[in-house]
Amino acid sequence: MRSSRPLAALAVAAALSLVLPILSGLAAAGPEPPTLLATAYNTERKLARAANGTLYAAITVNASGTPAARVVATSDGIAWSALLPPTTSGALSYHTTLGIDSRGRLHLAWTEAVAGNRQVFYARLEDGRWSLLEQLSHSIGYAGFPSIAVDGLDRPHVVWYGFDGTTYQVYYRRLDSTGWSPERALTSEAVDATNPAIALGPEGFVHIAWFRQTRNFTYNEIAYLRVEGDDVAETRTISRAGVSSTDPSLVVTKNGTVHVVWSAYVAGVQRLQHATRTSGWSGVETISPTNPAARHPSTALDATDRLYVFWEGQDGQIYEQRRSAGWSAPAPLSTGGTNLYPSARWSQDHNPLCGADARIDVIWTREDAGTTVLSYRSLPAPFPCPGEPLQDLTLAYVGVGLLVAAATGFVAVLVWLRWRWYPKPPSGPA
Repeated sequence: MRSSRPLAALAVAAALSLVLPILSGLAAAGPEPPTLLATAYNTERKLARAANGTLYAAITVNASGTPAARVVATSDGIAWSALLPPTTSGALSYHTTLGIDSRGRLHLAWTEAVAGNRQVFYARLEDGRWSLLEQLSHSIGYAGFPSIAVDGLDRPHVVWYGFDGTTYQVYYRRLDSTGWSPERALTSEAVDATNPAIALGPEGFVHIAWFRQTRNFTYNEIAYLRVEGDDVAETRTISRAGVSSTDPSLVVTKNGTVHVVWSAYVAGVQRLQHATRTSGWSGVETISPTNPAARHPSTALDATDRLYVFWEGQDGQIYEQRRSAGWSAPAPLSTGGTNLYPSARWSQDHNPLCGADARIDVIWTREDAGTTVLSYRSLPAPFPCPGEPLQDLTLAYVGVGLLVAAATGFVAVLVWLRWRWYPKPPSGPA
């Protein structure tokens, strides 16, 4: 994490968190408007925040009628600008995923059409220029839905699913100083394994969750594996037997606790379920209500390891829940339109969550009256940066409290003046 910014900036952020808990911004349709799948899919992280506070988002736009992978940036959450496009073939490119390293370099992976099928590609943005694209997958059939994470050594790790000639498997590669590791299937399923999500632990372990068909092909289940070094240490089912489950999202706390949230059909209704792993796996809990139905969860942790979940409701709105002693009730983040595919910022490494950056960022796709835009929210999660004394932070909040109290007093004075000087209605019957 970077050094702290001036404490005054944090005080302003704290004041805003009291007056306006959720900041918002929209990226309007332009020459390359977002597609309806701009922020799809929930297993692919779309957001990364740099040390200078710039927020980057990997999205899919409509480039003259062709879906195209792009990265946009904002410094205020309101005005978004497109970066130089990554080098692609010009064919369909989508399902983007983004990470950032300690040097501020952006690592982008996406799915691109090649020779009548799809493969996974990668490029890195450094000093304002994209590297040449590299093809990561070489499946004999479809390969796609990449998910990327960057570790503390600035190494990008990428997982995706691809066809092995019989079924779909989860594949993995990482980039270090010697180049990319060999393309490797982490699963050897007799049934399809799809849509992997990746998260890195504090000790460098690679955690992956995906959904797969059961052996008798009757429903989908959530599976998990962990890679320690180059060895697969654990592969198991974590969802409930008999409950069809898809769309996992996972995070790992600073002490190595794994949280996985997914969408499950409970009594015929899509609801979110959650399981956690410390030394062993917990039972499964259902965390969202029956109405609205919930899907496409995206998880995040703040600096205190509090768990947040953002999800898409069947009513077309985006909701947020958080876990402290228990789960909060769903809080709506959107109003109106049709809102799709939320994606929250989170990474174990290079993910500033203190000072002015002590906030949970989330982006999603919004369609209203035929126009598609990006919608963004930022939830304050105050936490001091290293070297920023907690007592100073407390004083900042005391100052903010005085500011709010003064504002309240000002409003009270206005109300009194209005009562004192404005004409009063006559007393008695009208």
